[in-house]
Amino acid sequence: MSANPIHSCGRYGASPCATLEALLSRIGPMLELDNDLRTTGNDIRKEEGIYDVEVLPGIAVWQLLYEEGHGVDRDTQRLLQLLIDTSVPVSLSELEEVGSVGELGPWEEDGPRAINGLDAWIALLRRELSAYQGNAEGFMLETSMAFPNFVFSKKFPACLGTLKGDLVDFIPEIVSALISLADHMPECLEQPNTTECMRTFTAMSGYETSMEGDLSRRKALTFKFKGKEGDLEILCEPHMKLHRSARSGDTEYYYHRIYFSTAGRPPFEGKTLIGHIGEHL
Repeated sequence: MSANPIHSCGRYGASPCATLEALLSRIGPMLELDNDLRTTGNDIRKEEGIYDVEVLPGIAVWQLLYEEGHGVDRDTQRLLQLLIDTSVPVSLSELEEVGSVGELGPWEEDGPRAINGLDAWIALLRRELSAYQGNAEGFMLETSMAFPNFVFSKKFPACLGTLKGDLVDFIPEIVSALISLADHMPECLEQPNTTECMRTFTAMSGYETSMEGDLSRRKALTFKFKGKEGDLEILCEPHMKLHRSARSGDTEYYYHRIYFSTAGRPPFEGKTLIGHIGEHL
């Protein structure tokens, strides 16, 4: 299953009392969200028939895009043209067959499938990722989109093959741990030292997390990451311990690990580096 953003007819259809002023106040955030989604690797669709939907009473989308005199300045009109025209046409039913749908548009912000910000979209991607049933390559593609602030080492996706069992049995646990890392670690980094950081993160996330401590193993925990000017070797000493699978009835205690780094060295400032997910190294 995958999640798909689409400019939908439902979110472009205006109510009889919709005003130009209200529409203009929504266009800026919509353009920003569309750009954020494209920048993070999402393919944007548009629902078939969207050009004929009335985005204001008596004014269809195509008129707002290509006619003058409807209250939209030329620069904004051009940006809206690019937003709609470059999106791939598709029917909602086609998208619903392959995954969840996130609807984009200026109206109906409270709809059940409405996406109004990048955070809401990422949350949807992560929910879908937890139920992923494909191969390691596809999982990593989806994971990179669901965690745009994570950088994965060149050991991926091969290292996923070191998990003891089928990848799909461990995906819910892996995704849950990565969500905790994304959500809780920034706050934990405010602790006065590494020991307190790891202890606080363990308490907040529910995943036992610690440093390696054995200096002789630094080489084994150093991973290659693709940089702008070539590969960089970076130590990923902190590690989360994953002991469970999602397989029904499985009571085995596993020794899987997520090795990571939050050091933020150039060119990965503001990023979390994931060196390895799989067996205990």
